[in-house]
Parts: sequence; C-alpha cells; structure tokens
Amino acid sequence: MGFITNNREQMSFIGYSLDDFVEQNAKCRFVVQLASELDLDGLYRNYSEQGNDAFDPEIMLATWFYGYSEGETSTRKLEQRCQRDLHFIYVSANLRPDHSSLSRFRKRHLNLLTDYFIQIVRLAKEKELAGFKSIAMDGTKIQASASGKKSKDTDTLSRYLNAVRKDIAEYMEKCELAENEGVEDLEEIREKIGQLQSKEKILLERTAQLAKRKEGIKPEYRKKHKINIVEPDAMMMDKVNGRKKSPAYNAQVSVDTESQLICGNDVVQDRNDQNQFSKQYENVENNLGSEAEREYTVDAGYHSLEQVKYIEENKIKATVADPYPKIRSNANKGNTEKNSEAILKKKEKFDRSDFVFNMEEDYYECPSGNKLRFERKYRRSGCRGRTYKAADCSSCSYRENCLPSNNRSGVRRIHRDDREIYAEKMFEKLQSNEAKEKLKIRMTTVEPAIGNIKENLGFRRFRLQGLSQVQGEFNLMCIAHNINKMYILLTAILPLLAAHIYFKKQFMIRFKDLLVNIHKIAHMPVRR
Repeated sequence: MGFITNNREQMSFIGYSLDDFVEQNAKCRFVVQLASELDLDGLYRNYSEQGNDAFDPEIMLATWFYGYSEGETSTRKLEQRCQRDLHFIYVSANLRPDHSSLSRFRKRHLNLLTDYFIQIVRLAKEKELAGFKSIAMDGTKIQASASGKKSKDTDTLSRYLNAVRKDIAEYMEKCELAENEGVEDLEEIREKIGQLQSKEKILLERTAQLAKRKEGIKPEYRKKHKINIVEPDAMMMDKVNGRKKSPAYNAQVSVDTESQLICGNDVVQDRNDQNQFSKQYENVENNLGSEAEREYTVDAGYHSLEQVKYIEENKIKATVADPYPKIRSNANKGNTEKNSEAILKKKEKFDRSDFVFNMEEDYYECPSGNKLRFERKYRRSGCRGRTYKAADCSSCSYRENCLPSNNRSGVRRIHRDDREIYAEKMFEKLQSNEAKEKLKIRMTTVEPAIGNIKENLGFRRFRLQGLSQVQGEFNLMCIAHNINKMYILLTAILPLLAAHIYFKKQFMIRFKDLLVNIHKIAHMPVRR
C-alpha cells in the first residue's frame, strides 16, 4: 500500500502553489506544523502494505485537528470545507478526502488520540507555553449520541420485548403462508423477520446489562433506573443541554491555571465527581511527569472522605472545597464567641460544628459544656467509625435545640467516620486567605476552558457511541482547545510580551545613558 499525498509548496502549471494563498501566521499553518512534530510511527503502523493506496495519515490527522479546532465535527461538512475553504484545502493538501474516508480514519485511530494529546501537552511544556505548576479540575456533562426516548426501565423493556416477539410470531405465520402460496413479497417478509430478530437480540442484551448495572446501585434507585437501547454506556443525567434528563457522559478536564491549557482529560459514567480526584491526579502526573510541588484545586463536587484521605496519605498539595462545612466538628474550635449563650439561644437547631472534638482525650464537647464519650464502634456500607454518646440530656437548657425530632433515647449521639480527621484538616486549610484565593482562581480558569469547549466550539454532544469511542472523541475536543490556546500564545501574546521586554530593555539603556550624562554635567568644572 502507498499513500496519496501532496506537496503544499509544489508549483502548479500557472505558477502558484497552495502555500501562496495562505498568510504566514494563519492557524492552518500552525496545525500542519504541529502534526509534523508528533511521533506518528504508531499511526503509520496501522496500515498494511497490501491493498489500495490510502490518504496520507499525517494529512488526515491534521485535517481532523483543524476541523475540531474550528468546531467542525460532521464528516460531511468537513468534506465540503476541504473542497471550498482555502484554509481547510491547505491543511488537507487539496486531496479532497470524502466523508467516508474521514469517518473511517477517525473511528480507526481513536485509540491513538490519547498519546497525541499527551504529546501536544508535553510540546507546550517544552516550548514553555505553560509551567503546569497549578492545576484546576472540573467535570461537565456532555450529551450522548442518542435520544432520551430510547432509555427504558425494566418494565418498559419487558413490554417492548414482548411486543417484538409478538411481531416475530405474526411475520413467521405470514412467511409460512407466503411459502405455501408462492407470494412474491416473500423476501420482504424474511427481511422484516431478520430485522425483528436483531431487535430482539439487542433488547435481551440490554435487559441483561440493566440487571447487572442495578446490582451496583442503591436499592431505592433500582426500580427507576434506565438503560439506553442505542447507547447503553451512557447514563441518564440531570440538566444536560437544558434538558431535565438525558443520556450523557461526565467529561473531566484538568487545566493549567496560568495558560488554560488542558493537561488531563477523561470521560466517565459517574453522575458526580466525588470519586474522580485520585483518577484525574494520576492522569495529570502521568501526562506531565510527577512533581511534588504541583498544586491542585477542585470544587466541592470532588469532596469525599475517601478522596481527602487519598490526598493526605499521598502528600498531595491540594485544595478541595467542602460541601458540608456545618458538619465539621472542628469548625468552631477555639472560637468561644460562636458558642456564646446569646448566639446559641437564637439557633433553632445545633449543627455538628457546634460540638468540639477533643482528639487527645477522644470525646465531643457539646454547647452546654457536657461531654459525649465513646460508646461503640460501627461498620456501615464498608465504612468504619465510632459513636459518641452524652451521659444525660434531660436537664440541659438547650435540649430542644439539640435533639433531633425523631430521637427516642433522650440523649445526643454523634457518629464519627474514621476518615473524618482528613476532612477536618482540609477544612482548617480552607480557612486561610491563600486557599480562598485559589478557589477563586479555579473558577476563572477551568470553567472558562469548559465554556470554550461547549459554547465557542459547540461541543455539546458526542458524535460517536460507546464509552471507548467517546473517550477518543473527547481527546479530539481537548486537542482542539489546546491548539487554539497554543496558537494564540505563540502568535499573539508571546510576541507582544517579547516586544514589551525589548522596548523596556531599550528604555532602561537610554535611561542609564541619560543618568550618566546628567552626572557628567553636574561634575563638570565651572569656568570663571
């Protein structure tokens, strides 16, 4: 097999080349240059020496990079742009690839895009476009390539399956009659039976997948849990593209807070971000190389006892916002004004933060000064903890404010997870001005990156189906974002910065010369 290629600088018979029609600082040139700097050995190895000639893989890869950087994900529209748009014609070297070739290329090489994403991030680091010293993380829901109407629960799937089987039985009878009577539309009936049997097979697979998926969720959610017939890997998620519920994926991004370059990404099926920090941290460290001084900042959606424990045990410099500050027992430690009698009387109900935990002597102190001592250990849903109980609450003046309405024992108890200490340490860290400033910076860095992907580039819905393919496509989206950021940095910001430094240096030289001349004049001998 050979490759269909072209030279963009090759002169035509009228004396012009593609290179003549594109300005020197155009983004399309930058994309072509970027693709040429990548290690594409794995891409070329995917092609056999046998068979017909294929479009040059480097040109096809650059075409997809440029297409996504312009918000173009449709193969048919990309085909049109490669025929009509001068910059797309330049990137595709005027090979005019058709939509089928473009589609096959994207699907065939999705598994390589993770490597190219990492290579581009490392190139940005080598070119000193970003230091990647401070990383902010966030997740966003992107709609799957399927309709919400195709999502069914167990009962609906069962009814749908029975209806399909009924149709199969009816068509089998028609087929038998047609065979006996020699009817001309026999082939059409057999084709319809084949379609219905394929549908039956899919429904049986989805029923089994749904049953297996239910085993991993809480019993109260199992009855309403749904699976999408077309896109089973997608999960029903809230508030996706303005819809109340829709099949979608949770896309994760890790962004450098200085340059807004994405240095880590992933697509998961979890509806929330609670278990994602450790995965995304390892992802970033793998992409950039481990660095102990690198700092991470995430919002409250990533907070869980397991994750803050992971951060503490691995000595990661991370700031994680707390979604439940009122339950942190050390929230008011050392703050006697907060527990003053006047303030406590105004409170309708005491928060857990009104109880101070003494770690050394292992007890809780309630607002009235009584101690809740250790009662027993517990284990619930795989979590271990300790229960603390007050000796007597009958004579307490804050009894109504303290005891929950469903309390039957007449005494206050507090359940403390063994991992609570890590959350308390993180909460104490969050009280510093430095941590508060980092959380503000997070909002102005990672969220604009997600906004650029979804709003400016229009990536609100995946084109491909299946978790593995969606992960590959999201790599393309993140590569597109990074290409645009790198192009701006290299062609706009850095030249301006270089010019600023140059003129500043020239000014300082002139200023020093002026000072020298003033000094000379001041010390010249006076002629009488």
